Amino acid sequence: MLNKNIFFILLGYIAVGIAVAYVFIHDDQVDAVAEQVAVEEMSLAEARQAFWARDMAKAERLYQIITNADVGNINAWGELGNIYYLQSRWQEAAAAYTEVALRLVEMGDIPQAMYLQQLVSRLDAKQAQRIHESLRSQQVSQQVSQQG
Repeated sequence: MLNKNIFFILLGYIAVGIAVAYVFIHDDQVDAVAEQVAVEEMSLAEARQAFWARDMAKAERLYQIITNADVGNINAWGELGNIYYLQSRWQEAAAAYTEVALRLVEMGDIPQAMYLQQLVSRLDAKQAQRIHESLRSQQVSQQVSQQG
């Protein structure tokens, strides 16, 4: 009987230890994500500062770092597109704006994605087609979900 009680007490200690370890691991993961977001926000602010200082090379480099680290950062993609647009780098601007539009479609912001599609269509027909296909796919998905 004593062995059974000791066994259950040990199981209790193990369970508590696992729970405590989970909390610490989870907190470390949350801290890591928070730190990454803070670094990205600082980088975004630094890229914007370089843009407004007319240091386009630095701003472009910083925006590229941000978009490589976080492909879903529509602010960085859009602002990178603006840099390319101001430099008459039409295809690169179209590619950056397309990334924004595709994310907007995923987020359900169809009107803004359609606006960008119109802009991109003046810069690069292939990129505009990518946006069109994404919008069409979203429309088909919505129709299927409404029928089912």
